[in-house]
Amino acid sequence: MLAGVFGVLALAACTLTQDPAPALTAQVNRAIARGVEHLRSLQRADGTWGGAEGEHPGGVSALCTFTLLKSGVRRTDDSVRRALTPLLATEFKSTYSHSVRLLMLEALAQPEAWRERAEASLDFLVATQVAGEWAYPWGAADASNTQFALLGLRAAQRLGLEIPDATLLNAVKALVRLQDKSGGFKYLAERAPTGGVTAASLAGLCVLHELGAGRPVVESALRKIGKEESLGRTWLEGKWSAEHNAFGTHAWTPSFHYPYLWAVERYGGLSAQPRLGAHDWYSEGALWLVEHQNPDGGWSDRLEDACFALLFLRRATVSRGDEVGETDAELDRPRAPRVEPAPGVPRVVDWLVAGPVRSDNPADPFAKLPFDPRKLVAREGDKLAKRDWRRLELKRDGWSDFDELLGVDCDGGFVAAALTLVWPLDAPLEATLWLEVEDRYDVYLDGTRLATTQRIAGAIDGREALHFELARGEHRLVCLIEDFGGAAAFGARITARDGRALERPPQMFAVQPKGKAR
Repeated sequence: MLAGVFGVLALAACTLTQDPAPALTAQVNRAIARGVEHLRSLQRADGTWGGAEGEHPGGVSALCTFTLLKSGVRRTDDSVRRALTPLLATEFKSTYSHSVRLLMLEALAQPEAWRERAEASLDFLVATQVAGEWAYPWGAADASNTQFALLGLRAAQRLGLEIPDATLLNAVKALVRLQDKSGGFKYLAERAPTGGVTAASLAGLCVLHELGAGRPVVESALRKIGKEESLGRTWLEGKWSAEHNAFGTHAWTPSFHYPYLWAVERYGGLSAQPRLGAHDWYSEGALWLVEHQNPDGGWSDRLEDACFALLFLRRATVSRGDEVGETDAELDRPRAPRVEPAPGVPRVVDWLVAGPVRSDNPADPFAKLPFDPRKLVAREGDKLAKRDWRRLELKRDGWSDFDELLGVDCDGGFVAAALTLVWPLDAPLEATLWLEVEDRYDVYLDGTRLATTQRIAGAIDGREALHFELARGEHRLVCLIEDFGGAAAFGARITARDGRALERPPQMFAVQPKGKAR
């Protein structure tokens, strides 16, 4: 049955993981090109690929078509056009197949042309949800069907369709019911947690954060399970291996290995995490896939595993299908190097800090603040929303935890950090502020919002880049840093636009010394 086909799959916006080494990049590009040709070679004369047509008509063919599109094959390509003809005539019947159809329709990037069919699949998923979960829709609900349905909902919203609040809210409540006390997630309640289901479930939570943004009732429900989400992330980080899909506390299983890797790609992409613990999950997973590709361009002996491998290698969750061409030359096109702070650039450690402050709108803490951040002036000893401004020295060798520095749990609130910048030259300074944060932030320079984000529980990797310009004179920098749960992480560096140390950095003061020009 298609459960064996799709296994423990879950969901498919955000930053790519770090690029692999050039040598691995070349191998990956070749593997993608060979994998695409392998899929094309298996397409039947009638345009289908076949597989589980009794229970899940159209599912495997839609998966193969989706994979080709995400691998750089154009929608005008003969293989895609031949696949669409039978797929348009297929009556989709299951959670898996409707979800894959939504993925495929979204990848076609013609929302109006496929709106009627997308609406039909969305209506099916909404109607067949039971107590927040999904089954085939026959039989009992499970983590695999549930996560795959959420993937379909994400594609539907990206097609411009509206997802009911109740559907998302019920899914939030249901998703953690299959979480083990250790933090791992299980396919069914009576089974042991696995790496694949855990990665898929964490990706599901990321999708619910994305779809629930701006919906207070959904955001509130997500906040309530923040600790469970953090526990699951810790479990996966401790169990990650490109070679082994963890099963329970100490064991691993060879079952569903390719779906497992794609689930990790989805979670890593949606959460913008380039690492799981100390591991570069993409480079490690890509190397394993390159080494295990068959001479014919496929993987294992299953068509579906070739799809899962290609979707991992293409980082399909966070990349567009039309970013690469169909030829080896275009697939091998070098990528621009990622800009990040150069090694040795010091952190800004002297700050005025106040908090934690509680917003009048916990679901969106920066929407209705108890003060006007545009007019905020920080002075040591003054108060901000009944909290004292205190001068603190942050860590120099890593990000700091305001929970520890302030001696209070900041969960559910935010901390304000302020700094004075002085630029003495007539020529303006173009620079970049790099933040190490886990949750949402709101940054103002001289009363003007420099940047804000609704990101929750992201990687604390220092890659949040905020470009700014300083004219001659004194400037006020204010950072509002949310602590959704766990550590109240904060760190900051200021560099040139290319990430290198500034030849002449601005003067930076928490409390400006007497005698300095203001």
